[in-house]
Amino acid sequence: MNSILKASIAAVIGLAVSTSTSMAADLKMLTAWGGNHSGTANMAYGYIKLVKDMTGGKVNIKPSGPEVVPGGKQLQPVTAGVFDLIYTHGLYHTGTTGIGAAIDAVAGDIEKRRSSGVWNWVDEHYQKTQNLKILSIPTATTGFRFFLKKPMDTSSKLNGMKIRALPSYNKIVGSLGGTAVVIPFGELYSAAEKGVIDGLVWPAVGAVGFKFHEVTPYLAEPAFGTVSYLIMMNLDKWKSLDAATQKTMLEAGHKLEQNTIGVFNNLLNEENAAMKKGGAKMTSIGYSKDQAHKLFAERAMEVAVEKSGKTGEAFRDFVASKGM
Repeated sequence: MNSILKASIAAVIGLAVSTSTSMAADLKMLTAWGGNHSGTANMAYGYIKLVKDMTGGKVNIKPSGPEVVPGGKQLQPVTAGVFDLIYTHGLYHTGTTGIGAAIDAVAGDIEKRRSSGVWNWVDEHYQKTQNLKILSIPTATTGFRFFLKKPMDTSSKLNGMKIRALPSYNKIVGSLGGTAVVIPFGELYSAAEKGVIDGLVWPAVGAVGFKFHEVTPYLAEPAFGTVSYLIMMNLDKWKSLDAATQKTMLEAGHKLEQNTIGVFNNLLNEENAAMKKGGAKMTSIGYSKDQAHKLFAERAMEVAVEKSGKTGEAFRDFVASKGM
């Protein structure tokens, strides 16, 4: 049983939620990654478990992964109501909106995200533009890191190297002299193995299940940013639920956010140890954590503006006004 599932059971015991008026529902969720991804195992499946427990078994969610619909093409089927829920990351749909990707630049204080209005801002954006209701923004403050085939050389840095990077990482890759390239997720392992790429940027937690450390064995520090995932529901389906079920599903989402921070901090230590046991070694990109985060956060907000125009500017300015 994974860490968040264990925490979920304990949490539900003390949570005062009435399940007697919750309506019965069988729902379908798309997950951008399979169960070997730490995020899917702990966040998506953790949410499914929380909802089932907190509704007394009345609401059941069946997950399907990228083998059913590729991760980068999952938003539209949920917007259209073919599936009810989605577990994803904003970088997987920047062609539709840049706001989800920009959440990674927001400070990882879960409660302040809510009290400041940032959480609600993102929720309202997805409701208005994507027909999606946000249920949870589970966040790993463990951030992103470089996985490299060779140790970082402080003099040459990443000059001439090809690094698989999505839009939010381009600035930090370029600042180190590397060239950001796009490689589909399913081809990452073989691309690194064959030397098509010299490294990749990936969440600090979640690489071990894909065995990236076998082909990019140098884990570069510091990690930077937050990794803010999204659990969302088709808005029409959401509106068809009774108030008690809606309340419980939102409470489950909040509880998931609270659980995630500590669990992923522990997972970082566990996964680092597992990768080192498999031959991985540590290296450094030569930045302080603050320097790396600044470069990343600037670019993440630039993506929001590039992809969402004035809406992206409004989000950037709102986040800044809240000191987040």
